[in-house]
Amino acid sequence: MRLNEYAEQGKPLDHLLVIDVHGHLGPSPSFYMPYANKEEEQAVHFSNMLDQIGVDYAIVSMLRGLNTNELEANLDLANLMKVHRKLLGYVTYVPSWQQKSLAIAEQCFAQSDRFVGFKIHPDMNKYPIDGPDYTQMWEYADAKGLLVLVHTWSKCPYSDPVRLFAIAEKYKNVTVLIGHCGGVEPGVTTAIELSNKYENMYLDLTGVFLCSKHPLEYFVRQANPDKLLFSSDAAFNSITWDIGNILYSRVSEEVKAKVLGLNAQRLLKRFIPSLI
Repeated sequence: MRLNEYAEQGKPLDHLLVIDVHGHLGPSPSFYMPYANKEEEQAVHFSNMLDQIGVDYAIVSMLRGLNTNELEANLDLANLMKVHRKLLGYVTYVPSWQQKSLAIAEQCFAQSDRFVGFKIHPDMNKYPIDGPDYTQMWEYADAKGLLVLVHTWSKCPYSDPVRLFAIAEKYKNVTVLIGHCGGVEPGVTTAIELSNKYENMYLDLTGVFLCSKHPLEYFVRQANPDKLLFSSDAAFNSITWDIGNILYSRVSEEVKAKVLGLNAQRLLKRFIPSLI
């Protein structure tokens, strides 16, 4: 049975490895988030949704860490991941709280092997990707070979993906997930250029099909299909909507399987081989 037929019949993708590399838990001051103020209940519903769809793992970060600088939310995520085994975690890093961010990160990585790296949001924190207050985070991630999911958006003063060229040149042991693939043009083209030029630059496809108007076929033509990562930004966005864009795309079943999970599996196995 072809992958799009699973969607048409409402069947979960249980036969296929599916990894969502970009999700969130917690409250947002700007968007509706179901069960936002009851994170434990929210995690239950989130995990149930993953089961229903057939998503094997979702890598999430805590919005409290980014929105309110409550960095202890990262430790709460460590506890949630003990219960909900489909959840993996990013430690949120806030540039105005450098020492506290790193101290919390040390606790998180010591407490759980399910943290895979950092999530940073330069726009939310109003600080540029390549600014000096992020230096300690980049150095830490480079030393440990971690993932860093970076929110990017074209022409934004803090998060334009063009700022990642300097990062790519300096921190070659970090695996950078270019969040939203730059969002819109010309940032999308910049993100693709980064992924084609640097081995450690990968394209997080969250929202890009909608915002850039480019379908998956475009990215498969312009970039290495091994560099494309399924991501949804749930619970902001619908996981099923983003999966549908992949299932119904005019690319091979092999490429769909890579984007949905095999590419992320390769990245995760580098430092947490026991998970998959």
